[in-house]
Amino acid sequence: MNIVICDDDESDILTAKNVIKQTVQELHIKTEFDYYLKATDVEKKLLIKKESTDILILDIDMPEVSGLELAEKLRAENKDLIIIFLSNHEEFVFKAIEFQPFRYIRKMHLNTEMPLAIRSAVRVIESNRDKQIIFNTEDGEMKVMISEIMYFEADKRKTIIHLSNGVNVVAGKSITEVFENIKSNKFIMIHRCCAVNADFIKSVKNDIAVLKNTEALIISRRKSKEVRQQIMKLWGDKI
Repeated sequence: MNIVICDDDESDILTAKNVIKQTVQELHIKTEFDYYLKATDVEKKLLIKKESTDILILDIDMPEVSGLELAEKLRAENKDLIIIFLSNHEEFVFKAIEFQPFRYIRKMHLNTEMPLAIRSAVRVIESNRDKQIIFNTEDGEMKVMISEIMYFEADKRKTIIHLSNGVNVVAGKSITEVFENIKSNKFIMIHRCCAVNADFIKSVKNDIAVLKNTEALIISRRKSKEVRQQIMKLWGDKI
């Protein structure tokens, strides 16, 4: 598990790390920590470099870019990221709720509130583990939430994974292997070289599947009837 801690006070980072470290050791979970003094550095890691993390511990009151400002940007890109806010100021709690934090921890109660938050976050991560898939790419291993995959298509012996945030991941597996590994009935093979997540299909007309981002994907004529039936079944009742 990877945990990122961002706080402009190094002593607070160390305190949070020690409490978290003790908790994850009790849970027998191998954990890596990354520490940042500036929100802009976390923004670079998660939004620009597109690196992944499991839990973000974020101080609210920081110079230049506040924790709330960073959380707003992160939420626009990743609604599932576990964000735990830290603060000495309880008056921030109502503003923080707007960005759907997993927990809001008061620094003066960190020793009692942080272990509870981490244990709860671990339960969520473990319950969502089957909703994630790790792809081997030229840049190393990349963890992706299956719910964020719009569609994937064959590219010779590799597969291009198109994510909802606009990022494309090139996996070193065939499209058949990717389809079998994802194991989700929401994905429909609209032809032999492309599978689409039904959650991202906006409309179907004349053997064209139009996605919510306006991309248009061709449905195989041979599979047209079968694909339409699958889509309608996943969409639910037709009125």
